[in-house]
Amino acid sequence: MQSNNNIYERIHTALSWKRIIAFNVILFLITVIPISMRLAQEDTENRSSAAENTTPIVIPPPSYPTKPPVIERVTEWFGKKGDTVIVLGKNFGDYQWASKVYIGNVEAGPTNIIHWSNNVLEVQIPEQARTGKVWIVVNNHQSTWEGSLLLTDVARSAQIMLNRINETNGSISLRNANGVKRGMLEIAHISEPLTATSKLGSVTSISSVVDSFGKKTRIEFLLDNPLGSNTTEILQIGYPGIGAIEILRTELYSGAGGLIPVYADPFGVKIN
Repeated sequence: MQSNNNIYERIHTALSWKRIIAFNVILFLITVIPISMRLAQEDTENRSSAAENTTPIVIPPPSYPTKPPVIERVTEWFGKKGDTVIVLGKNFGDYQWASKVYIGNVEAGPTNIIHWSNNVLEVQIPEQARTGKVWIVVNNHQSTWEGSLLLTDVARSAQIMLNRINETNGSISLRNANGVKRGMLEIAHISEPLTATSKLGSVTSISSVVDSFGKKTRIEFLLDNPLGSNTTEILQIGYPGIGAIEILRTELYSGAGGLIPVYADPFGVKIN
């Protein structure tokens, strides 16, 4: 009996409540602390990621230019819905704020405006747009581009091309330009003078101006007879041969005065 008591006493001594508590505490620390550290780390990572993803774009309070906006050029001057056009000028404001831009007679919404700065706007042609005007309104001041944005279907539109003849001469041709009787084009150039002659009719007007982006010459022409679908040279351009010349925009009209859609291959409207 004494022997059994000794066994129970030894078990009781080995499993005293203090040792049981200490054992449980150690087990708790071993199990919980790594989990807590991992959860804390994940929380920190999540909060950091959330902070990166939700950092707002800070736009200063409105500070409009003191002078009215001026649209000087629009490139491209043709396109289809979903394409982008570049509006060049001055006094647009560093941010859009409450300003508005209209492309093809339709206001461009927030999703259509890709870039806005004081001199350059990049705008996607809205779905509701049609062949028509481009203008901007900044602080209740409006500027309208003198040209027309042409919405084109390449398969059905006339094509204009600028080709080199020699170092000081180039030619302007039209393809698939059925019914064209008269037209206008603007050419950007560095050196001057720029001259234009026609063997199929006459040059009715030629004038040059300088804007913030360089020199440009406006040429208006009238043909003796409406064009057919063949590729036809309509003008010859003379220039000193210094620097590049490039077609900035064009407008073609039928004998009845209807505007005819036209497009250009970007690589086919400039010669160096």
